[in-house]
Amino acid sequence: MSSLLIVLNILVALLKEGNNLKKKISNLFKNMQSSKKEEKFVKDILFRINELESKVLELFDKEALENKENLLKRIDPDNLIKTTAPDDGTLRKADGILVNDFFLMNSLEVISFGETIDWNYNHPNSANTYRLYIQCLNVISHLCDAYTQTDEKKYLYKAYAILLDWILFIKTDEERNRFKWVDHSVANRVMNITYFYNLAKDELEINESLIAEILIEHGNFLEDDKNYVQNNHGIMVDRSIMLLSIFMEEYSRSKHWFQKGKLRISNAVYRDFSASGVHLENSPSYHLMTRRIFNQVEDFLKKNNLTLGKEIRQKLLQSNDYLKFIVKPNQKIPIIGDSQEGNVSWIKKSYDSFSDTQAGISILQSKGEELNKSESTWLSFISGYGRKTHKHRDDLSISLFYNGSDILVDSGRYNYDSKDKIRQYFLSPEAHSTISILDKDYVIEEPFKNRNKIKTTNFMSNPVYDYVKGINHAYEGSKLSRSVVFFKPDIIVIHDKIVNESEEQVQQIFNFSPDAEIDTVTNNNLSLSVEGNNVEFKQLLEVESIDILTGDSETPRAVISEEFGKLTDNTQAIFSKKGKNVEFVTVITLGVGKKKLEDVTFDSKGSILTIKILGEAYKLIV
Repeated sequence: MSSLLIVLNILVALLKEGNNLKKKISNLFKNMQSSKKEEKFVKDILFRINELESKVLELFDKEALENKENLLKRIDPDNLIKTTAPDDGTLRKADGILVNDFFLMNSLEVISFGETIDWNYNHPNSANTYRLYIQCLNVISHLCDAYTQTDEKKYLYKAYAILLDWILFIKTDEERNRFKWVDHSVANRVMNITYFYNLAKDELEINESLIAEILIEHGNFLEDDKNYVQNNHGIMVDRSIMLLSIFMEEYSRSKHWFQKGKLRISNAVYRDFSASGVHLENSPSYHLMTRRIFNQVEDFLKKNNLTLGKEIRQKLLQSNDYLKFIVKPNQKIPIIGDSQEGNVSWIKKSYDSFSDTQAGISILQSKGEELNKSESTWLSFISGYGRKTHKHRDDLSISLFYNGSDILVDSGRYNYDSKDKIRQYFLSPEAHSTISILDKDYVIEEPFKNRNKIKTTNFMSNPVYDYVKGINHAYEGSKLSRSVVFFKPDIIVIHDKIVNESEEQVQQIFNFSPDAEIDTVTNNNLSLSVEGNNVEFKQLLEVESIDILTGDSETPRAVISEEFGKLTDNTQAIFSKKGKNVEFVTVITLGVGKKKLEDVTFDSKGSILTIKILGEAYKLIV
């Protein structure tokens, strides 16, 4: 090799190393800048903590705080019940919270407060939901999660600063905000503060007496039956007061807290679930949530050598059975009542049909091929209820899933703002696949008042067909009934009968999946396609009109919510008739069901349905 070539190679090597050196120097400079920024943040937050702690301590009796030392028991954070869990988005959420960009929950907007947290923040949409979750202090739990992932104390410092800022607010603010002290927010704060303490105790200088004092105030609130509501909020309260009683076992009232929580939550298992294990708050989402809370409590108690008892554990196991029926063949829960879309992949789907008159829910279904179970048919029917909580005016409504696709869907929940016109629509019969009286409505009374007015009256299942019938006599001056016969796997017959004291306009409403596309419409027939599945609705009795409605969030009409706070346009078909005695007999054929159906007639005098499918004739009174 020539001398010139050697020199050139050396120069190239130096040049390459020079580029690497430049990168190393650049990265070092960036790291130094980042380190300085971190140091400034920690310095500023420590100054803020000292400032807040001084102001807060002035609001408490010094001697009272001194008597609260050594009341808090150290619990392994892994054994606690928490409001959040670390995931891939934890650091993104926590880093936002460091600069007061509050992440509340996935379906809500991140709230950017800037320098000062507005604890009475009023969001233009779903204001109550935002106010509630701001008061829950779940942001503290997200910061704690970030600390467990990184071991960076800045997250704990920020959590303590937020807690002190909130205590100062709660002790000095005079603005009316009912979510400051309400079952849900207080219960969540207990879990979040307990989580923070057990992470921060050995890492930061925190005022344990102050934390004990504020938790005692929370415990007394949760113990007081005046603050206890007998629904899912009640079991949130019981979960937190039992957690708190173990965390503060040295406190004089801790045993009373534990006994109160155990008694109430044990009663709730029998109060809130039907004899078949169906949660009675009218929503699959709440069935999932409440069984999760009960299981969290039992798991936590076991770690502390305690238990809710054998009978309660058996009842909780029974609640799994309902999930096997209510989950659709694609392993998703239907958006019935105040539910939102969600997967339940861990449950083994059952294709047996099911009915629970106490809960007012029936499931008619058949199983597809073993290799593709989503090619199955699933139909829900609602008539009756065991609790008012989360109940929509959805009686006699159906939802339908076929061959991997939703055909008829419920409305979902959208939000909990009773003054919101969209929420009002979602609760109404008009948002469901049911029958209704134009310009009339009915009231969801306490269950004992409506138990003979709204109920499931008949149910049967055999290998050929499923049959269910329900009544709704809660409309003033009108009596409604619906029978559904499901000839497995792809033919459905619906018989609706309405008796009015005076002439009324009766509507038969079908609320289609957002994926449904209407193909043809005549007065007595409608055909549509959903992801390649052809579906036909045929009226055996003459109707006066059919209206097709498309998504309209202003009116509102023909919108659903699969995720909290978000709307999706869909399509509705409304068949109408006017009279004192009105009947609809609707045949729904799914896919090849149309070819299988050879003949179908209906005799109104005896309510007799005659149907011939693939050469087999059936005659039923419906």
